Amino acid sequence: MKLTNLIWVLALAGTLVACNSGPPITNEKPITPPPTGGSSGTGGTVGGDGACTTEENVAVYEDLVYIDCDGVRHTGADASSTIGSDCIFGTTDPGSCPAGSVPPLPGCGTEAGAVVACSMGGCPQPTIDALATCVAMCTQDATGLSDGCMACTGDTVACGAAFCTGPCVGGTDLPECVECRCVNNCDSDFVTCSGLPSSIDC
Repeated sequence: MKLTNLIWVLALAGTLVACNSGPPITNEKPITPPPTGGSSGTGGTVGGDGACTTEENVAVYEDLVYIDCDGVRHTGADASSTIGSDCIFGTTDPGSCPAGSVPPLPGCGTEAGAVVACSMGGCPQPTIDALATCVAMCTQDATGLSDGCMACTGDTVACGAAFCTGPCVGGTDLPECVECRCVNNCDSDFVTCSGLPSSIDC
């Protein structure tokens, strides 16, 4: 799962309770058989023993196709991660993405802005929780992944938001961001909970 797209400003604490309210985003006809890995990044293969690798979630990943604002096609767990990233600020601005790419995602701009604003002095938990809940619901609505899987993702991004917003705000692939996430076990805890592989090497 390309988790680096989610970490820098998201958070979820504890178990999320949200409804699956729609089918997976498929703004392009899926390949038959659909791959479970992404076309950008690594770690898109679904496997293992965890909350995101249940039969229900594996079926979601197998059908999930998403084209981002750069026109890059993502599938499987990588598509879910990219959708989560795009949920941070949304894709509803008609000029933000080329025609034919992503369907509109409502985004969490207000909540994300609040986390960025308080990140230097430490954000209060309710501010982090508000963003976490918004992004999780946006991602779950777009993908149909289970509450349990969203809780694993949330715990991991909560770790990133709590400890690594500063080092990661300039880019999630920056060495200082990766190091911060590794030192704070953000990705290893996700792997244990979800059953999905990490996209970084700690």
